[in-house]
Amino acid sequence: MLAASGLAVGSAPSEGRRTAILTYVLLVDWTAQGVQAVEQTVERLVQGSQMGETFGCKVEHVWWTQGGHDMVSVITAPDDQAMVAYTLALVRLGNLRTTTLRAWSIDEMREIIARLPT
Repeated sequence: MLAASGLAVGSAPSEGRRTAILTYVLLVDWTAQGVQAVEQTVERLVQGSQMGETFGCKVEHVWWTQGGHDMVSVITAPDDQAMVAYTLALVRLGNLRTTTLRAWSIDEMREIIARLPT
C-alpha cells in the first residue's frame, strides 16, 4: 500500500466484494472567529476528527499551511453524503470554511481511464 506517499487510498475488500472508500482533500480557511481562537486549533482538530468518526469519516492527514489556505486535510469517507454531512457539521461551528475536492487513487484512475472509448 502506498498510503504514506498519498498514492493509495482506494477500495478495500469486504466479504468478497469491494467496498468503496472515497478520498477527499479539504482546503481549510479560518474564519475571523477561528483566528481569534487560534491557540485552540490543535484541540479543535482533535474534536473535529472525533466528530468525523460519527459520520464514518476518517481524518488521514492534516497540515497547517502558509499561503492561500490555512490548513490542508485528507479525509476518507464511505460516501459523498457522509462527507457533506461532516463538512456541514464542521463549518456550522463557525471556525472555518472549506473547499472540498474529491480525489482518486492510482487504481481508481486506471478504472476511469479504462472507460474511455478507444
